[in-house]
Amino acid sequence: MNRKSLELNQGFQLAYLQDRQQSLVGRAAEGTPSNSELYLKLLLVTIFLPEGLSFFIGDFRLTVARVLICVMSIAAISRLSQRGRGAVVCVPSDIVAPLAGIWMMLAATVTDGLTGLKGAGIEAISFTGAYLCFRYLLGPRDNPVRVARFSCKLILVVIGVALLDPLTDRPFTYDFIKGITGYVKPSYEDALALRSETFFRNGGIRAMGPMEHSILFGAVCVWFGTLAFTTFRTRVFGWVVAGIALVGVLVSQARSPLLAYVIGFALAILYAATPRFTKRWKLVGLAVTVLLVVVFTFSGKPVVTLVRLGGVSAEAAWYRQAIWEAGGPVVLASPIFGIGLNGDWNWQSHGALVSASVDAFWLGAAMNYGIPGSALILFTLVSSCWLGAIDRSPYLTPEEGRLSVALGIVIATIVFVGFIVHFWGICFILIAVFAGMRANLAEIAVLRERAARAAET
Repeated sequence: MNRKSLELNQGFQLAYLQDRQQSLVGRAAEGTPSNSELYLKLLLVTIFLPEGLSFFIGDFRLTVARVLICVMSIAAISRLSQRGRGAVVCVPSDIVAPLAGIWMMLAATVTDGLTGLKGAGIEAISFTGAYLCFRYLLGPRDNPVRVARFSCKLILVVIGVALLDPLTDRPFTYDFIKGITGYVKPSYEDALALRSETFFRNGGIRAMGPMEHSILFGAVCVWFGTLAFTTFRTRVFGWVVAGIALVGVLVSQARSPLLAYVIGFALAILYAATPRFTKRWKLVGLAVTVLLVVVFTFSGKPVVTLVRLGGVSAEAAWYRQAIWEAGGPVVLASPIFGIGLNGDWNWQSHGALVSASVDAFWLGAAMNYGIPGSALILFTLVSSCWLGAIDRSPYLTPEEGRLSVALGIVIATIVFVGFIVHFWGICFILIAVFAGMRANLAEIAVLRERAARAAET
């Protein structure tokens, strides 16, 4: 072993020992946040900035978050290139995420030429770039728990802003930004004039805050509520965030996120209640597989059956079924590259549909980028967890271990709800953030283990 590698391993071992020592007193590694952590926290803040604060560069409408993602993803790639051979761990999603971005641009170019490339290019950079930032800008010496804790505090601010919607009986953030920048979204104006369910339900306005839709606001409440409850369950902080997140879901009046909240917290409680049962996730996976096989075998309307089993209203269930019935043949007719971002899928032919909105993320992605594009996005999320149950690693602090499980649960809710909810804008970026953080934790566990073993020899 040469001197340089010995110094590197000793550095990893020192970071590991410091983390373990601090975990013994029941708290995460405090220390001084690195510049990378500060940059990622800044990026998280900009991700939640309202759409009305975007700006044009030429023909491109950009948000501050997308600009930062472009810059920081270059920094992430640069940092990766400077690592030594022993300081890199390949998680399957490291390969799949760039492939997803490349395929999105390729498919859009094939279907819509340069016009499609411009639109898909921004989406690809948002997804793959966000993954790269949260995957490579944190290393074994850094503490991803601090980033997670900051994100949970940030969601409290987002919920507080969103509560102004029902309190003022208007989309407060949208109106406020419109008054400053003059940004007007015609679809919002039409929905407000008609008092449609986009903004109103049960006689009151639905909370949305800086998000693009109430359903998306409800989704992020679920994700960060689950993250806080699972990671910080031994602290009041985790319970407070989870409780306030539930309030956010309720005021969004979105049924699908409420179902996701129940699923996420059921999995979190199962994890907390079975600390010695290592086969819990295989058992859950088996139960879900059996349920799906039974439903798709014996039900003539499987989407309706599954959605109704989740407690969602019959009206919403039949509408989702109609979307899959109309959109499925479109995907099968263009399975490789899809019909493009602006393709006409003739939704008017189905009498139950009232708009071109595809309320199913995986179906919508397949329509836009073909089945390979949708599959690559899905595999990016799933394969970020393929290095196993790292929460049992002795080289992670207890909170880091629970964070890895929390991210896995969040990803599970994204995959499930993605069949009945469409994710775009802020949520589309966040699903890549969660995958990048989970893969980063897997690498940290492996690198610390290597360093510890090297120090013992």
